[in-house]
Amino acid sequence: MKEEKKKKKNKYIKFIKDLSNSKRGRAILFFIFYFIFFFVLISLIRTNYNSNRTVDTPNDNKVNTEYKLDGIESGNYHFTREENINGVITNFTGDKNDDKIEGVMTSNNTLYNYFIYGNINLIKTTDKYEVTSELYHFNNITDDNNISKFLEKAYLVSKTEYESGNTSYNYEITTNTIDSIINNSNLDIADIPNKITLETNEEDEVVKITYDLTSYSTYVNNMPTTTTITVSYSNFGEIEDIEIPES
Repeated sequence: MKEEKKKKKNKYIKFIKDLSNSKRGRAILFFIFYFIFFFVLISLIRTNYNSNRTVDTPNDNKVNTEYKLDGIESGNYHFTREENINGVITNFTGDKNDDKIEGVMTSNNTLYNYFIYGNINLIKTTDKYEVTSELYHFNNITDDNNISKFLEKAYLVSKTEYESGNTSYNYEITTNTIDSIINNSNLDIADIPNKITLETNEEDEVVKITYDLTSYSTYVNNMPTTTTITVSYSNFGEIEDIEIPES
């Protein structure tokens, strides 16, 4: 058995020596060497990536996440919201008190007054409000009462503190996880993680949230869709009661 292995080894050595004696043979050996080199290199990179990719695992306690969502979850604030869907930007500015929102929407350089009351969306295109379809994209993710649900399942990538006292928290969350929270499903797709970035003020209140939902929106639309939603908050607890408009 050992003799057979020795013969095979000598056969391979002789084969390599024979190749190295000609220009064509050396070219073949050169190609084989680089093929093996890049194959091993790519395998190592993929192994290292998979071992370090811990998206959607519970956040460890090494990083303090002392931000406050109370102001947002109370549902009383002034806000601006920018939705960028495949480069088409829609802006919203308004006030929210409990489940009533009154504001202005700018789309295609046209300004509209709008009103949201619970699940009812109204838009004023003439001299009166009319019922319309849901105005916000992915409101089931950005809704005040759902933000913490997604953050609990997201992975904290980094935390940056600024001299001004502001702090930013960068999270990643897979489409699988988002869909499991929204639809109680169990997807199994390989995707680039979506991103959620929080920005806080000196009092650790979250005053801005940016969602990069490109991966999730691509899955939902079954086609490449770039989606970024940025919501800024201010004047917590200062919005007086909002009256429902006459339609």
